[in-house]
Amino acid sequence: MVTGLGAVSCFGSGTGALWEGLLGASRRPDPAPDVCGLPARPHLYAVPDGDAPARGTGRTGALLAAAVAEAVAEAGLSAGDLLDAGLTVGTSLGDIDLSERGAGTDADASVPPATHRVTASLAARFGIGGPGQTLSTACSAGAYAVGWGAELIETGQADVVVACGGDAFSRVAVGTLQRFGLLDGECCRPFDTGRAGMVTGEGAAALVLESAESARRRGRTALAELAGHGWSCDAHHPMAPEPSGDQLRRSAASALAGLDGAPGAAVLHRAGVALNDTVEATAIGEAVTAAGGSAGEVLGYAPKAVMGHTAGAAGVFGCVIAALVLRHGLVPPNAHVTDPDPQCPLTVPLVGPAPLPRPSVLVSGTGFGGNNAVLTWRAAA
Repeated sequence: MVTGLGAVSCFGSGTGALWEGLLGASRRPDPAPDVCGLPARPHLYAVPDGDAPARGTGRTGALLAAAVAEAVAEAGLSAGDLLDAGLTVGTSLGDIDLSERGAGTDADASVPPATHRVTASLAARFGIGGPGQTLSTACSAGAYAVGWGAELIETGQADVVVACGGDAFSRVAVGTLQRFGLLDGECCRPFDTGRAGMVTGEGAAALVLESAESARRRGRTALAELAGHGWSCDAHHPMAPEPSGDQLRRSAASALAGLDGAPGAAVLHRAGVALNDTVEATAIGEAVTAAGGSAGEVLGYAPKAVMGHTAGAAGVFGCVIAALVLRHGLVPPNAHVTDPDPQCPLTVPLVGPAPLPRPSVLVSGTGFGGNNAVLTWRAAA
C-alpha cells in the first residue's frame, strides 16, 4: 500500500505543484547553470531554488530530504514508526555536485566526494533505522528502488519502507550525453516524430510503502496498491535497448500478472530517444495484448516532456504520478507534440486531460545497461 507521497520538481515543491504542472502541459526547459564545456549552453528542467543542502550533503541530498519529508508527513509516520522502517534510494549520481566543485570554489575540504551515500544521510536525518539500500541501475534506479522496497515488505523484512529517488544537475552527465548525441537542443518531445533526444531534469520523489496490516493498524487510508512488478536486464548494449524488447516485455508481463486485463494508463519511460521510445511502446503494447487486453485501450503518458529526464528519480516520479492519476481519475495531456509518433500502439492524449478508463496504471522504467523495471498500480480497495 502507498500511504504517503512527496515530490520536488521543476514545478516547485510538493505533489500539488507537480500535478498542476503536469495538467498545464506547457513547461519548457531553462538554460543550464553551467556551459558544461560545450559550444552552447544546454537546456535543463531545473528545480527552483529550494532548501539549501545540509552540511555534508549536496543538492541531490537536499532534494531527496524535501521529498521524503512530504511523504513521511502525509503518511503520518512518527519517529517511533521510522525506527524499524526500510529505506530504498534510486539515484544515478547521488551528490555529484560535491565532486564536481573544482579547486578555488566553495568546496568543503572536509567532505569526501562520496557519490552514493545519500541513503545514509537520509537515514540519519529522519531516523530511519531498518534496512537501507542505494540502487543505481542508471535511469531505471527509481523503479528498482520502489520494487525492492515492496519486496522488503513482502518478505517480512519491514512493515514500512520509504522508497525514493533523486538526481540533480551534473556538468559531467550533461557533457557526456551531449558527446553521445543524446540531447535535444529544443525541448523533450517523446511522442513527436521530430524528437531529437532527451533533456535532463532535476528532482526527487518519494513514496511511503506499507503492508496492509500496518496501514490498518495505524488507521491510514491507502492512496494506491501495488498490483505487481517485474525486472530484467537486456545484457545487450551499454546504452541502447535490445531491439526485440524481449526482456522489457518479460518485466511487463510479470507486472501485469497482478491485473485482470489491460491497465487504464501507462506512465512510460519515454525520454525522446527514438529507438528507446519505439522499443518500449512496442514491448508494453505486446505485453498488454498477451495479458488479454488491447494496446489501443491504454492511455500512454510521458511526463519527461514537461519535467525532463530526472535519471534516478524518474521511476519514482512515475509511481507518484500513477498514484495521482488514480486519485484524480485523469491522465494529463502529452506536451510538445506537433506530429504524433505513428509507431506507438497506445492511445496518446494530446488536447487535454483524459478520463482514466480503468483504475489501474502501469509504470515503465528503463536504463543504460538494459536495466528494465515495470510496476502496476491499482486503486486501493
